[in-house]
Amino acid sequence: MYVYRPDAKIFYQATGNGARDILLCPQCQPVSYSRMWKYQIPYLSRYFRVVTFDQRGNGRSDRPASGYDLETRYQDLRGVVDATARPPFALVALSCAAMLAFRYVAEHPEQVSHLILIAGQYSEAVPQPFEEKVAAVIRSDFDGWRQRLFKRVFQEPHSLKGIEDMFAWAGETTPDVLVESLRAIDGTSVYDVLPRITTPTLVLHGTQDKIVPYNHARKLAEAVPGARLITFEGGGHALQGRDAVKVNRLIRDFVLDRPVEARAIPATTERAAPPPRPRRSARRRILWLSSPIGLGHIQRDLAIAKQIREISPDTTVDFLAADPADRVVTSWGERLHPATKHLLNESAHVEGWARDHELHAFNALWDMDEIFTTNFMTFADVVEADDYDLWVGDEGWDLDYFLHENPDLKRAPYVFITDFIGMLPMRDDPDSVEFRRAWEKNAENIDHLRLHPDVRDLSLMVGDAEDVIDREFGPSLPNMRQWAREHFQFSGYTYHFDPAAYRDKPGLRRALGYPDGERVILVSVGGTRAGRHLLRKCAEAFAPVAHQVPDARMILVAGPRLDASELPTSPQIDVRPFVPRLFEHHAAADLAIVQGGLTTTMELAALHTPFFYFPLRNHFEQQFFVSRRLERLGAGIRMDFDRTSPEELGAAILDHLGKPVHPRDVPVGGTERAARLIANLL
Repeated sequence: MYVYRPDAKIFYQATGNGARDILLCPQCQPVSYSRMWKYQIPYLSRYFRVVTFDQRGNGRSDRPASGYDLETRYQDLRGVVDATARPPFALVALSCAAMLAFRYVAEHPEQVSHLILIAGQYSEAVPQPFEEKVAAVIRSDFDGWRQRLFKRVFQEPHSLKGIEDMFAWAGETTPDVLVESLRAIDGTSVYDVLPRITTPTLVLHGTQDKIVPYNHARKLAEAVPGARLITFEGGGHALQGRDAVKVNRLIRDFVLDRPVEARAIPATTERAAPPPRPRRSARRRILWLSSPIGLGHIQRDLAIAKQIREISPDTTVDFLAADPADRVVTSWGERLHPATKHLLNESAHVEGWARDHELHAFNALWDMDEIFTTNFMTFADVVEADDYDLWVGDEGWDLDYFLHENPDLKRAPYVFITDFIGMLPMRDDPDSVEFRRAWEKNAENIDHLRLHPDVRDLSLMVGDAEDVIDREFGPSLPNMRQWAREHFQFSGYTYHFDPAAYRDKPGLRRALGYPDGERVILVSVGGTRAGRHLLRKCAEAFAPVAHQVPDARMILVAGPRLDASELPTSPQIDVRPFVPRLFEHHAAADLAIVQGGLTTTMELAALHTPFFYFPLRNHFEQQFFVSRRLERLGAGIRMDFDRTSPEELGAAILDHLGKPVHPRDVPVGGTERAARLIANLL
């Protein structure tokens, strides 16, 4: 929606259905806009109706050549309030927007129930002489100026994502708009208004803020009657981004009139987590967060949970697992926590990154920060309201990251599960964006465990130490395999079924309805958009196979996210949108063709089924980690999607159809070992 001012359209939006309103006011300088509240809006919208807007000069608001003085901006704010906010509302203002907020609260005290200032300021001054030190620099070196500015904004270590975001958002305005906005606000002050503020006020400020110094915040808090100052030790200027969990909970509690203690809050300092709370009943309770990206996670989690209950029969497990993993939990008859409905969908996000046989997996994870933050807030609300004896996160990157950033929130023993260690860029080029991002994420993970060794009670890798690649995480970082041996225990390989029970292939084929003598080629790709072209290539490659092997049949498993009607069929090609207990069909097949996903390929290796695998382009886990395991086991034949023509694939099918395979026997006791290690913490 828009507010129409005489010289500009001002964009605003409202989300949530709460009985009370919160207005999130972005900084008045157009170096960003309402996207800066991306970590607050989804969570706060569960409790309140949340209103935010784009200041003139950026976002979806207009960018006029003038009108960036405080008076015009104040009238913009009033226009948004009059159009949408229901009084009395809570007002949250960042940085220089505090000057607008102070004036509004002083003039309309009955309209505002609570005032929250994040890195707030009551005056603004820019370097002089302005034209030489500011205007000329912005106009001649806009990229360099932005980069330097946001490195000063984020003083906390490992803040590359925040710097990248702010750099991009500032790039959506123009140098001329920024110059005019800085010129128009230079020398302004509302300090004389502060003693007139009667609204309950909360001031959040970092001790390392290089944009608005901490002593400015202390003077501000002292001038506002009754204001409470919350100090973020080591915090920089963008607390709403870098310390989102703390900020979200403080806003929620303050507006709901819950107790808010005016004390120092560590940002990313060395600090031990408090001991777990004592168990309140004899019955053990586990809260299990399972990644929905790839159904292999939830299948192994359900198998491990079942084994834990055999070891400790008085244990119950509640799963937090978004679609489609939630459907697997339900189909197994397991407990799905009601808060699952609040989880944002990680699988849909990854699907949005998928292309034709391509998934830039690391960049998809890197860009999932908004989802991770919101989903961790869901987890934090669950454990705030209810006690559990153990927390488990299977590739719960959100849970692991935010527990290390907020160790004071730990209230139970915590297990982290993964099946790979280390983020690897697809190009080993130190100048590439992906290389810098992967290095940053690896360094951050290493620092987390170094600074907070007591956050994880068990770090568990599904696999063996030799599955970890023997190379450095990156320049000046440790060796991955050596570091893994120092910080992880290894479960071996986990399965949700016993591969030995499927050695009788003729009996299994009869049970599944396959005719005697039929040669079955099973193609499955997980059902994402990325798999569509592999299915089509396999169908095209099958034409000469069908001609030479009349008893051959190809089954294309489209999965839940592909339209089966778009795939080619023939008398010897079946297209199935869904195959329950797909692993049984893998065991029965004469040949399987798959992508490079870990769960599927390891199942095929354990079942001794011949298979081709085509790792997705730019999928670092499939390209590096999965291939490493399969090479160790002598399982599967790796093929390149772009370099393999349908004719070449058809020839390979003919060459390998019916040919026996001799992989190493895959150890299958990982499920039981993982369960014992986890159960020891109950």
